[in-house]
Amino acid sequence: MIKTTITISRQMGAGGSYIGQLVAKRLGLKYIDREVLSLAAREFGCDEETVLARSERITSFWERVLGGLSFGAPDSHYNPPPLGNFSDRELFEKQTQILKRIASQEDCVVVGWAGVFLLPRHRGMYSVFCHAPKRFRVKRVQTIYENLSEEKARALITESDRTRETYFNEMTGHDWTCARNYNLSIDTSLQPLEEIAELIVTLSEKQRRAPGAPG
Repeated sequence: MIKTTITISRQMGAGGSYIGQLVAKRLGLKYIDREVLSLAAREFGCDEETVLARSERITSFWERVLGGLSFGAPDSHYNPPPLGNFSDRELFEKQTQILKRIASQEDCVVVGWAGVFLLPRHRGMYSVFCHAPKRFRVKRVQTIYENLSEEKARALITESDRTRETYFNEMTGHDWTCARNYNLSIDTSLQPLEEIAELIVTLSEKQRRAPGAPG
C-alpha cells in the first residue's frame, strides 16, 4: 500500500486549515495541526500556550520588532512571547521529530509545520500552498474573529505573513511562498473552499497512480 501524506502550507486567512480538514475527512486521513503543539509541550514539560507563542516564529525577530511597542492605552504594553527553557532551533527540531514520527505511522493531512520541506518525499505525498489576495483574507479573518475591525485584521495578517516567512527562511532555508516548492499553488479566492478541497483530493489521487511518480 502506498502511504498518503498531504501537506498544506497557507497564508493566514486563505482557508488552508479548513481545506485541510475537508480533505482529511473526504479521504479518511488523520488531520495534524495542534497535536504537534500538545506533544511538543508535553515533551518539553511546559504548557501548550508557551509552545504556541513560539511556533513558526523567531524569538530574536519578536524581540527586535515588537519588544518595545505598546498597544491600546499608553500604560498597556506588549508582552513578548514567553521564552521557555529551550531555543527556537530546539523547538523546531522537536516539532520536526514529532511530525516525522506521526507521518511515518499514519496516512495524514499536515497543515503548517513546514511539512512540505521536512517530511521525506514519496509517491503518495502531495503538497499544496494556499494563498489569496489580502482583501479576501481580511474579510475571512473578520468572519472568524468576532468584533475585529478591518484595520486590525489587516495588521494581524501583515504580521503573520512577515513572521511566518522569517521563520521558514531561517529554519528551513526555503522560500515559503515559492510555487516551485509545491505540487499545487492555488488562489483560494477564486472558487469555494469546498471545491478546492475536492480538487486537491482528485489531483493527489492522480499523482499516486501516475507512473514514475516519486517514491
